Amino acid sequence: MRMGFKSVLAAMAMAVSGGLVACGPGGDNETPPATSPTSCAGLNGQTLTGGAAITRTTTVAASVGIGEYCRVEGTIRPGFLFQVLLPTQWNNKLIYNGGGGWDGVLSLNPVASTSSYVMVASNGGHVGDPLDGSFALNNPQAQNDFGHLSAHTTLLAAKEIVRRRYGRGDAQRHYFQGCSNGGREALIQASRYPADYDGILSFAPAHSFTELFQAFIRNAQALSAPGAAINSAKAGAMARAVVAQCDANDGLADGIVSWPQACQFDPGVLQCAGADNNNCLTATQVAAARTVYSELRSPGGALIYPGWDAGGEDEGWPVWLGNPPARPLGDQYTFSQGLVRYWLTSDPAYDTLAFNPAAFQPQLAAAAAKLDASPDLSSFFAQGRKLVLAHGTHDWAISYQGSVKYFDDVAASSGGAVARDAAMEFYLMPGVQHCGGGVGPFWVDLFEATTNWVETGTRPSARNLSVYKVDLTTGQLLLARPLCRYPSFPRYLGSGNVNAASSFVCASS
Repeated sequence: MRMGFKSVLAAMAMAVSGGLVACGPGGDNETPPATSPTSCAGLNGQTLTGGAAITRTTTVAASVGIGEYCRVEGTIRPGFLFQVLLPTQWNNKLIYNGGGGWDGVLSLNPVASTSSYVMVASNGGHVGDPLDGSFALNNPQAQNDFGHLSAHTTLLAAKEIVRRRYGRGDAQRHYFQGCSNGGREALIQASRYPADYDGILSFAPAHSFTELFQAFIRNAQALSAPGAAINSAKAGAMARAVVAQCDANDGLADGIVSWPQACQFDPGVLQCAGADNNNCLTATQVAAARTVYSELRSPGGALIYPGWDAGGEDEGWPVWLGNPPARPLGDQYTFSQGLVRYWLTSDPAYDTLAFNPAAFQPQLAAAAAKLDASPDLSSFFAQGRKLVLAHGTHDWAISYQGSVKYFDDVAASSGGAVARDAAMEFYLMPGVQHCGGGVGPFWVDLFEATTNWVETGTRPSARNLSVYKVDLTTGQLLLARPLCRYPSFPRYLGSGNVNAASSFVCASS
């Protein structure tokens, strides 16, 4: 959800590639008649239906692997910016790229694997820092745009630009890709605007936004108690203990906990027997860590958020939970301030660490109505559209258990597991951090796989896909594992090259 992860997502687009194709046309049922094509320069200054306007156009020359395209920049309303990239050699398809964090920024550049697609993105309806939620203060329009309107509204403008640029009807296919808040936006499209996109890829989605942020606050409150803060050295000790206890559950001790569901880690195993040091946790720190790992429930016992599973603390904890003394609390706390101060209390000076959800139930419900993605995808599925959900198991921004819960809730809300599984597949990526990185492999071409699902009837899970870990400096392939459809995981066969996917099988136990 941090700003930096937007660049990670851009890199992932070449391998985890975002869009997902599905049968049937997207968007409006009726396609306007073809008109004469408009040059890139000719689009500049045009006004679109509803008052959106094109503010600048630029013809970008072809480069290695990427053909010539027209970059269109525009506004929906003041502060609501969008971009559309229109390739000269167009494949008649469109991809919308979701944002990150609180949005507020816009950077859209083509990659070779999808450079023949029209590419679309917006800044979520406002200009600002992705870590800063202050745009929402007493601003219902900005709240609605960020919450659920921005992608849908931008798509309508993009469709009109496509028709004017190419002088023919709408794109034949529309796809959406996004990670983190972009993953939430992806599920917002599927649940609220099921006719907009033929196929959707949602990676590590912050779909239950208000529930996730309540867990952020709970974690910050636990770690800010006297003596409870856990620094990066102690987080590293936790990560090593998790590996020591659970790594071999998948048949191979390789530093990757591939079967996290079988890992019942208790940080109490690290409680200091003597003097405090960086290889152990004090009793207060053990209690704080247990809180982070645990489910968040209401005073009445209802599940609010499932909590974080153990693993990858050495990389994720300092960023998301804190690294005292320099950084007592991490980005979870920073993001939670945005919701508490600018959505729920409308008080920029409110002490987020003093927040009690029980005192703000009406405000939480109002925010959830704008921000949270429903698991009812029955209309999306009924139209023959497809959805792929993926999540890294070492994600310390958004717990992969949240995606597990969403996957289960989709079945309960959308006609059962059979109906869900006919149009949706879910993948866990062991050892992968938020939107990529981590000890586990995460490079995989889900875009090509889901396109084949639609166009040839071959599901992604039938493709025997492998996930790769690559040295980003040298480009060297380090290892590969099979991409396993949830709830299966990569289990070592007991012999063979430990770095080869062929030495593993997707197992359920």
